[in-house]
This record gives sequence, structure tokens and C-alpha cells, in this order.
Amino acid sequence: MADFNSDKIDLFKDFSPSTKENWENLALADLGPEKDLSDISWKLRGLGHIHPLYTRQEVDHGSTEPLPINRKWALCEPVIDTNLADAISSIQKAANGGADACLISQNIPTRNEEDLLKLTAVAEKSNIRLIIEMDGTTDVTQIKTADSELLTFLLDPYSDGSLVNKSTATAETLFDVDGAAYCEKSASIPHQLAVSLSMASEILLATELKGAESIQFRIKTSPLYFPEIAKIRALRILWHNLLDSYHLKNKPGVRIFSEIEQDPAAETPYNNLILSVSKAMCAVLGGADMILIHPFDASLQFSRRITRNIQHILRDEAHFGKVADPAAGSYYIEKLTDEIAEKAWKIFGQIENNSGFSSSLKNGLIPEELT
Repeated sequence: MADFNSDKIDLFKDFSPSTKENWENLALADLGPEKDLSDISWKLRGLGHIHPLYTRQEVDHGSTEPLPINRKWALCEPVIDTNLADAISSIQKAANGGADACLISQNIPTRNEEDLLKLTAVAEKSNIRLIIEMDGTTDVTQIKTADSELLTFLLDPYSDGSLVNKSTATAETLFDVDGAAYCEKSASIPHQLAVSLSMASEILLATELKGAESIQFRIKTSPLYFPEIAKIRALRILWHNLLDSYHLKNKPGVRIFSEIEQDPAAETPYNNLILSVSKAMCAVLGGADMILIHPFDASLQFSRRITRNIQHILRDEAHFGKVADPAAGSYYIEKLTDEIAEKAWKIFGQIENNSGFSSSLKNGLIPEELT
């Protein structure tokens, strides 16, 4: 049998080159004489019309840091029990079910040495990372006596409306940056990212740039599939730009925590499960480092297990983490990423010109939709 050499065969010789103009003409013919291309574009809040087709010439490639192959995001599970014994039981079940981390709410009493030692013991035994939510007024240095790499405090640095605990940027603490929490629910994606970036900028200044490695962005992932992928990719660009503006020599990678909440508008828990799968896919493809999906009924172990298995399927069966930067090369997503990043950076500049996040929050600028 003769060797097959594809280099000697022109597979496309019988096909004429296709252009964007060809595609637009065919689309207009299908739409009819009273329609135009705006009828099949997507009007996304804060961005204007997003067209259904982009070409290589319209995309600025290489803006985001590429995601590596064999990337493993952390599978996080919420622990919302109101007493320590139940919380420990939930942590053990999460670890046995394959979770990498647990986010422990402020409802659980974890402010004394005895409780922390108990949590540390279960973390070490189960080999699971524990992330304990704290308000920013808590002095972690006074309560953290257990020395464990598996125990991390997640501080809300704006608990009282202004930046507090300026000196608590350590290896055991993270600043929880959640711009969406200070915006109106209808705020655009660029607006939410701009607020998050302004919060991070203020923390960098307050910590004399030492807090760069202690900042974690918390992103609420919505059902808007392509925009949500682009949102997380845009955040990676914005973080890089922010560190560049401060002339940091050693630039830590961005930490992105994707939190997927249940949608009260969904008619059934099963609809929420489907939405959770779609949202989780957005988070993975965009490049989130840790993903938490809230179960449709946290009181049921079945609900927790089914919700946890969404990530197991994406990671261990669908092998989403084994594709190097899966969203790269999609001209639509690349263009959407660039537009979100550009608009968010512009809004960020407006906030900074208004003396930064805290001042803008006090004078009511943050909740408003900036243009």
C-alpha cells in the first residue's frame, strides 16, 4: 500500500475561499428584506451589540494568560451547619465524596482555640482544605493558634464599608473580593469586574503591594454561557493590567473563586441542576481556580452528593481540565473577552478618579451603572 502524503493533496481546491461578506449576504437572504444583521446580534448590557460572527482580523489574540493543560481546579463544598459537631460531620462527608475544600460560613463558631484545633484535626485527618469565612473586623492573629497549611481564613475586608485590617495579608489569610456584592443585581458584567478591580487596587495600596498574593476574586457565575466564560477570561487580563500599573516585578497569578448559586426562578430542582452544569462549564472554560456549587437542598446528603458529582463528571469523565485553554481560538469569545476587559478598565478608571472604591461606595457611585 502506497504511503499517504497529505502535503501533496489540496483538500480545498474545489471550494472557493469564504469571507465574512459571503456569510453576511447569505444570512441577510435568509432573514428577508425587512431585516438586518442587528436582528441576530446579542444586546448585552453594558456592551452594546455582540455580533454572531467574528474573523481572525477582528480579534486581538494573546491578551489572556494561557491556561495550562492538565489543570486541576479545586472542588469546593459549602458547609452551612450552625454548630461545630454538624460542621465536622459535613466536612468528613465532603472529603469522603472527593471534595478538595470546604467553605465554612460565619454561622459556625470558629473564633476560639479549641474550635480551631478541632477543625484542624479533621482537616489533617481527611486531607481537605478548610476555608473559614470571617468579617474583616476579626483579628486573625489573635485566634489562629493551630498551625496547618490546610486552614485558611477568608476575610471580607469591607465589612464596615471601608477597608479594615490592613496588615493581615499573610500566607494563612485571603482577602475576599466580591464586587458583585456592592452592585445592583442588574449591573453589567464590565461594571461588576471594575468594582472588583477597584477593591483589589485599594487592598494593594493599603498593604503596600504585599497583599497581591492574598487577594481572591469571588465571582457569581450566571447562566449567560459565552459572556460568563469571557467574564472570567477578562478578569485574568484585568488583574495582569492592574499589577503592571503598579510595576510589580513578581506578578502572582490571579485567584478566581467561582460561586454558583441556585436560581430561585427555576421551576424545579432538576432545572437548577441543569443550570448548575452549564454554569460550572463556564467557570472551568474561563479559568476559575476553585468552584463551589450550592446544592438545591443543603439539608439533604443526596442533594450535596449530586451537586458535588457535577464537578467530578466535568473533571474526571469529561476531562475538561486536560484541554489547554479550551476557550482560546474562538473568535467570538476572544472578541467578547476583549470588549468586556476594555469596558471594565474604563469604568475602573472612573472609580479611581473618584478616590477609589471606599469613597465611591460612600457617595453612591458604586451601585450605579457607569458608562
